[in-house]
Amino acid sequence: MNILYVAARFPWPLERGDRVTAYELIRALRRAGHSITLLSCVDGREPPEARGELERWCARVETVHLSRARSWAQAWLGLASPLPSQVAFYRSARLRERAERLFGESPDAVFAHMFRVAPAVAGCSHPARVLFLPDSFSMNLARGEALQPWWRRPGVAWERRRVAAYEVACAREFREAWVVSPVDREELLGRGAANVRLVPHGVDARLFEVRPERAPEPRLMFLGNLSVPHNVDAAVFAAREVLPRVRRRRPTATLWLAGADPVRAVRALAAEAGVTVTGRVPALQPLWAAAHVMVAPLRFSAGIQNKVLEAMAAGVPVVTTPGVAAGLGKAAVWVRVAEDADGLAAEVEALLADPAAAATRAAGAREHARRNFSWDALAREVERVVRESRAGNAGESLAAPAGPVDPDGRFRGT
Repeated sequence: MNILYVAARFPWPLERGDRVTAYELIRALRRAGHSITLLSCVDGREPPEARGELERWCARVETVHLSRARSWAQAWLGLASPLPSQVAFYRSARLRERAERLFGESPDAVFAHMFRVAPAVAGCSHPARVLFLPDSFSMNLARGEALQPWWRRPGVAWERRRVAAYEVACAREFREAWVVSPVDREELLGRGAANVRLVPHGVDARLFEVRPERAPEPRLMFLGNLSVPHNVDAAVFAAREVLPRVRRRRPTATLWLAGADPVRAVRALAAEAGVTVTGRVPALQPLWAAAHVMVAPLRFSAGIQNKVLEAMAAGVPVVTTPGVAAGLGKAAVWVRVAEDADGLAAEVEALLADPAAAATRAAGAREHARRNFSWDALAREVERVVRESRAGNAGESLAAPAGPVDPDGRFRGT
């Protein structure tokens, strides 16, 4: 099959969840023998090796440069519009023109990675168009709204309302809109979205090879891009609320905050007792091997958290919040859950106090991840869409397209 893959952010380096997913799905499709044309926005900050890394897996890589100054101007100037700011940020006539030219080459499937690039493929009459959401972003914004500073809440609320309407209208433009969490699917369907399908997610198979070499002191770990709001909030919460409670019982316990682009608020946490902020690291496997517990105290998020799946695959027991656990579906049975700092610290202590039980739980989680989270399985979903479109099968819960996109990037009904 020939697949046109459209992404807002270039899928390298692997420092954000959307980039990881795009890169791994492209690799899985190539392993299955398919030919991929990648069409992606770039802003000039990509490392020199980025294009070559994707050319290893793609038959063709095409990019459209978006000036960050112009993108930010579009986002700010569009605040009075019903178009979400993050869609306005990536709006580009050149991206749409390039996409239309590639449509003319008759790909077997058109895959839009996140609704930010949906306008680039809107109005295309291709029968096998897929939108990878992969979660309800409006639900994510709603969960985090109360945790924002008072002066940011009106802006977050306005973006949430615009995203909520856009997600529903946008999903109707595609044959299928994919999510990876049952909670997100139910939330989107409850708001009137159509064509929403639950699909499997993947995890880096190399993590199954990690063997424990636990640090001599009790080590907690939190992983994520440390410039993303929900990760920043979780890192600060873990360092200032959860870790001190753990250290009351275990004074030598440490917390390692690992991930790219730590903002000032995260870098400042290195001054807290027992906290290490690594920034970007060349390889995560040694950190996973050394960790006793992955603590993921995300107070707002949606979908499945890659960081939690990676911990499960690496054999590290997980302590997290109810919202994260709900996104895991059946896998939630393998994580320990609490809502506040006292509860999270108590769950961490329970794992540290009984290493044998912790190891048993980690082994079960690892096996569950091995059986249920596969990028190859996600690639097979692309193949299924093509087969069904060729057979004229409308699939499950499909509705008629909502119609072409307006010139300003809005779908009819938004």
